[in-house]
Amino acid sequence: MSTTETEREPLRVGLIGLGVISKFYVAAFDELPDVELVAVCDLRPAALDPFRPRMPVHTDHRQLLATPGLDAVVVNVPNDVHHAVCADAVAAGVAVCVEKPLTTRVADGRALVAAARDAGVVLFTSFHRRYNDNALALLERLPADVPVTSLTVRYLERIEEHAGDDRWYLDPERCGGGCVADNGPNAFDTARQFLGALSLVEAKVLRDAEGVDRQATVELRAASGATARIELDWAYPGERKDIEVHLADGTVHHADMLGGHDGFKRSLWHEYVGVLTEFAAAVRAGRGHGEEGLAALELVDRVYRSQGAPSTAVPGPDPSEDGLKFPVRSTLVKILTHRRDDRGMSLTEFASRCVRRGEVHELVTTDQLDPTPGAVVDRVGFLGFVEIESAGVLDRGDEVWADGRRIGAVLGFDDCHFPNHYNVLIAVDTPTTGPEQGLVPGMEVRFGGPN
Repeated sequence: MSTTETEREPLRVGLIGLGVISKFYVAAFDELPDVELVAVCDLRPAALDPFRPRMPVHTDHRQLLATPGLDAVVVNVPNDVHHAVCADAVAAGVAVCVEKPLTTRVADGRALVAAARDAGVVLFTSFHRRYNDNALALLERLPADVPVTSLTVRYLERIEEHAGDDRWYLDPERCGGGCVADNGPNAFDTARQFLGALSLVEAKVLRDAEGVDRQATVELRAASGATARIELDWAYPGERKDIEVHLADGTVHHADMLGGHDGFKRSLWHEYVGVLTEFAAAVRAGRGHGEEGLAALELVDRVYRSQGAPSTAVPGPDPSEDGLKFPVRSTLVKILTHRRDDRGMSLTEFASRCVRRGEVHELVTTDQLDPTPGAVVDRVGFLGFVEIESAGVLDRGDEVWADGRRIGAVLGFDDCHFPNHYNVLIAVDTPTTGPEQGLVPGMEVRFGGPN
C-alpha cells in the first residue's frame, strides 16, 4: 500500500453480526474512504437482505473469513460468542475489531490476547466512548501541570430501551453479567483514558430478583493516587453519561458525553467513526493485541469477585461436587526476590490439595495459564514461603490475598520439592516477586477470600 492518504488502497473489512449496534458501523464505513465494507454475516437471513445487492452475505462467519483479500473484520455478535468468533479470525490471520467486552471470561480474554500476540494479528476492542467529542474536549482542556485528584464517570440508562431486539443483554450467561459486565468496560476505559492503569479499591453491586446486577458503584485508584468513582445503572429513568474531574487546584471540570447530540443514541454516530478510524490506523501500523480490552475485562472480573463471585481467570472446582469451605489462612515466613523464564515446573494432575497446620509451602506467580495436568510452567516470579495457620483445602481458582489485597488465583500445584513442600502456582497478569507485591514477613496470606 502507498503511504499517502489519496493513493493507498482501502482497508477491506467484513462485518460479523448485524445487531443493534451494526447500523453505526455501517454508517461509519460510508464516511471513511480508506475503509471499505466488503462482506457481512448474520445468522438471520432477513438481516442480510438489505446488503444482498451490494456485497456477499453469509450466515457462517468462517465463510466470511475466507473472503479473498480480506484485511479485517468487525465482530458485533452477542458477548458470549466474542471469544469463538475472534479466535477464528485470529487463526485466519485477519485483524479484529470486537465490540466490548473483549470476552465474557478472563481466561478466554487472556488466551485470545496471547493468540493474537503469537500470530502477530491486531486485536482491537471497540470502546466507543473514548472517541466522544465532549470527553476528548475535556481531556484536551485539562492543564498538564495540575494533577487530577478524583474522577467520576456516570453511565446510567434503562437497559430495556437500549437493548432493542438484542434481548441477550438481559441474560447474564450470554452478556457475561449485567451492568458491570456490559457498561463497565466503557466506563472503566474512560477512567483509564484520563488516569492510566487502575486497580480496584471497593465495589457495591445491587442485583434484581433474577440475580442480574442492575446498579453498581466501583471505586478505583490510579498509580498517581488519584481516585475514580464509576456509577453504573441499568434501571435509570432516561440516560446520563458524563465525566466529572476534580483537580489539585480545587477546580472541577465536567463533560456531558450526550451534550449536543439530542436524540436516542445520537452520540454513537460520530463515536463509531472514531472507532473505525483508530482501528484502521492500528491495522496499518500493526499495533495492539487486545491489551486494553483485557485491562477492562480484568476490572469487571475483580468487581464480581469482590462480591463473592468465583474467579473466571482459571477454572475452579466442579460446582456439582464442591460445596462451601473455610478460607485457608497462612503467614509469610520468608520473602523471595527472583524471577526465572526457564523454571520447568509441571502442574500436577490434582486440582486441589489438603494442607495441614504448620506446613510450609512456596508461592510462585506465573502468566502461563494453561491448567492442563502436566503443563510446563517456565515463566515465574517467586513471592516467598508461607506457614499454614489453619488446615484446609486449596482449590484451583481460589483467590490469593495478602494483607487484604488480591494477588491472583491458584492455577495449580507443582510437587518437584514434595514432600518438603508444594509450589503453589498463582495466575497473574505479569510474574511478580515478593518485594514487588509489597510482601513482608509476618503478613497474612489467605486462600479463598480477603476476610
